[in-house]
Amino acid sequence: MRFPEKSLHCLALLIIVPLLCICCSLRHKSPPEFRGVWLHPGLFSLNQTRAVEQMDSLFSFYRDIGINNLFCYNTTTDENNFQWDYLDALIKKGHEKGIRIHPIFYPVHELNLEKEMVKNPDWLIRDMDGKYQPHYNLANPQVRKYWVGKISAALKYDIDGIHLDYIRFPLTQMYSYDSATCEAFKREFHYSPVEVSHDCGSIIWCEWIKWNEKQVTQLVAEIRQVIKESGKQVILGADVFPDLETSKVLIAQDWGSWTADGLVDFICPLLYTNNLDLFKEYLGRAKSLTGNKCKVYPGIGVYTSNNKITKELIVKEVNIARELGAVGMVFFSGNSFNKEMRDTLKADLFSNVYGRKR
Repeated sequence: MRFPEKSLHCLALLIIVPLLCICCSLRHKSPPEFRGVWLHPGLFSLNQTRAVEQMDSLFSFYRDIGINNLFCYNTTTDENNFQWDYLDALIKKGHEKGIRIHPIFYPVHELNLEKEMVKNPDWLIRDMDGKYQPHYNLANPQVRKYWVGKISAALKYDIDGIHLDYIRFPLTQMYSYDSATCEAFKREFHYSPVEVSHDCGSIIWCEWIKWNEKQVTQLVAEIRQVIKESGKQVILGADVFPDLETSKVLIAQDWGSWTADGLVDFICPLLYTNNLDLFKEYLGRAKSLTGNKCKVYPGIGVYTSNNKITKELIVKEVNIARELGAVGMVFFSGNSFNKEMRDTLKADLFSNVYGRKR
């Protein structure tokens, strides 16, 4: 049986057109590249009307180059000087521009020691000499409860994520030797950390380091649980130091276990360097360690205490991240991620939201 030529053309079109539509649909369903910026409240006026205008302008710039996530410091009323709801304003303006908002919580950031001595002295780290330090002790269950409570309050807002910074002990090995913490450790290991040699030749000292790691990880687990109990589709991310093994020993930050156990959805290794070989090496390690269990968005330092990048280097670091399979990156910070940097990226690498030529 022979079909007229016109009928064959129609039949071919009936087959090909739907297939093309499916291919186009699948192509456009690829998630946009994750592009973030760490954002400080100092960029905005204390006057609400003026601040919202500034947000509108800045977020429009961000939207134009596909910045779609903001990690926001000091969003709660006890952390900033705004006489209005800063987090609510960020969410409204961010969502208007298609940008997701992640309030940042930083459990061991430096505190005002004088104020904390009046409020909660038992929450503070005490060194081996008994001196109070301006940081919360994450081995104290009340401290962990406090941070979980703050995050629970933030979950009442229409936020898109919770982001953890300073989720560790302070540099270097600044663990707490207050009596309650030492007694808690002694109940498990029959020795107080002050009773043994403070070096890796002592098994008890090695266990003391691991024990403090577990206290930090416990807080991450409790935060994950409160997010789960909220029933909201809120993702959890964390800033982490570049080298896992060093981080575990010096700051009790075992981010390898967080990714392996599904406690976080993504990590941001703080790769603040102008050395491209090291940037590539450390990002590759993080990708290898996490595998497919957790996304890795490298933190690119624009202007930090460790580096000051150029527009040429920022292009190269973005390209390295893509070559290694990272599906996003985050820039530190909004204060230094200026128009020159944004225009450089927009001209080529960020010409579309997918992170590749289309």
